[in-house]
Amino acid sequence: MRDPHTASKIKGILFDMDGTLFSTQNLIVHCVNETSQRYLKRSLPREDSLWSFGPPARNIIRQLVASNPDRPVNEAVDYYDSLYRSNFRDMAVGFQGIPELLQGLSKSGKSLAIVTSETSVLSDYALKAFSLHDYFDALVTSDDVSKRKPDPEGIHLALKKIQLGPEDCMLVGDSAADIAAGKKAGLVTGAALWGSETWGDPRMASPDHLFSDVRELSKFFLIQSNLYRR
Repeated sequence: MRDPHTASKIKGILFDMDGTLFSTQNLIVHCVNETSQRYLKRSLPREDSLWSFGPPARNIIRQLVASNPDRPVNEAVDYYDSLYRSNFRDMAVGFQGIPELLQGLSKSGKSLAIVTSETSVLSDYALKAFSLHDYFDALVTSDDVSKRKPDPEGIHLALKKIQLGPEDCMLVGDSAADIAAGKKAGLVTGAALWGSETWGDPRMASPDHLFSDVRELSKFFLIQSNLYRR
């Protein structure tokens, strides 16, 4: 753990999106499988090696369909996107306390950004569906980078957009790749254990802070920061 006064020094928070702000894992698995069934006549079990290509799930679709040159890749990707939107409200799950956390952080003057492996179009859609979009000063998606996490490219871009240095920021994410990327970029890191999707336990990357639920993260920033200002 780092200096307990850390919260009062942090000026910006970079969040992973899926598994941290909300969960779309079941939605993604459903949409990938439906697309695979439609174009390749087979499902894609969670243990299938093709899942190593994602997220983002659209990369999995491309890998699936590209293996058969007779299959229309762009059509399959568009089909996946349409499934994502049509099933989103029934299958995506919002984490309790996230809107209040973001509202409090924004009011306290923190700069907020997202670094996600999802595409820009689906990121915008998901954030607006949960009414979270307007809390963020910057959004970095898979469309903006050539290397996904654990490479820190996306984090460096987000820092540039919010005009803060790594020493001023924290990365909050639910996967080992999130934490590793944050550490490589020189940020304080916090593991969002309330999400813990299946892309890798964040504790395996030795985060600086562990947060078992959103309330703990909220207390860390909104209460501890106020205490150390006095």
